[in-house]
Amino acid sequence: MYKVFYNDRTVFFIENIKKTDIISNSEIHYFKTKKKLKKVLNSFLDNQELDKLYVIHKDIKKAFKKFAKLYRLIEAAGGLVKNDKDEILVIYRREKWDLAKGKLEKNETPEIAAIREVEEECGINKLEIKELLETTYHTYRFKNKDILKRTYWFEMIHHGDQNTSPQTEEEITEVKWVKTDNLDEITKNTFPSIIEVLKKGNILNRD
Repeated sequence: MYKVFYNDRTVFFIENIKKTDIISNSEIHYFKTKKKLKKVLNSFLDNQELDKLYVIHKDIKKAFKKFAKLYRLIEAAGGLVKNDKDEILVIYRREKWDLAKGKLEKNETPEIAAIREVEEECGINKLEIKELLETTYHTYRFKNKDILKRTYWFEMIHHGDQNTSPQTEEEITEVKWVKTDNLDEITKNTFPSIIEVLKKGNILNRD
């Protein structure tokens, strides 16, 4: 399955769907062509009463590849950073809580980019990657171009007790460690993709 976030709305690419999964605020599209999918996407986005769009095809990789061609693809990487005090590292940027992440540079691997971005945005080092947790997709518009961002999220461990320092030139105004059992402030003002990462990292309960 592929899941793409359009702000608080979601497009799912799946092989099939059960009738019990069909709810009033969702729409189903059986993928045939990229052109038809684009029309369905535009209609879905125009209808604010719809929260979910299910794109059905027996070969979801093929369908998603066609979908991705409707956008300019940008790759990024970031980290769900934990320490030995049962805390995670969060940043505050543009009035939203987030996890440190950023675009891959030329010839850079996701692992190297993830470490670099956490170091730059949070002002810390001594990071160790444990595993790839999740790959998320979300869309936005920039300079009249539709962007699809693919972000590789890694679970990281921070060794040591360094002070954090926000990268203000990236509009980050705060970096802090938060106890994993006290995340209400974070989860009430973050992105759906970040909730997804926190669930995959066993920080939040999965539905």
